[in-house]
Amino acid sequence: MTGIIVTQSNIFISRYPIKPGKRDAFLAIFNPLWQNATEFMQENANFVFYGFGRDPNVMVAIESYKNEEAVNAIRKTDAFKQLVSQMLDLCSGPMTMELFNGLEMGPDIFDVYAQGKSTVHPQTATNYAEFL
Repeated sequence: MTGIIVTQSNIFISRYPIKPGKRDAFLAIFNPLWQNATEFMQENANFVFYGFGRDPNVMVAIESYKNEEAVNAIRKTDAFKQLVSQMLDLCSGPMTMELFNGLEMGPDIFDVYAQGKSTVHPQTATNYAEFL
């Protein structure tokens, strides 16, 4: 099924725990990152949400792409590697990613992205990304 109901793709929910007082600096990096990728996302994403929950220092990204090739293409760009590294350095702990597979998808994605420290995201001297 296509449209607003997604059952044939995976979804990532990422949480960035931003250091107190660093929210503006974080957003100054994050906003141009996604704003410069809107055309790519319109072509390759099922949906994308960026925002905050009850904690104003935890930025949440909820993303679902049409296929893993699109996700991998994003991660290979220099902009992604450099800017995500800068964002991670502004976090008080690891960026965590929770992964969900669509109703019509098999569990293979959980083998691709095993629990623990991410091997597909940049790592810095002070921080990293982690799959839950």
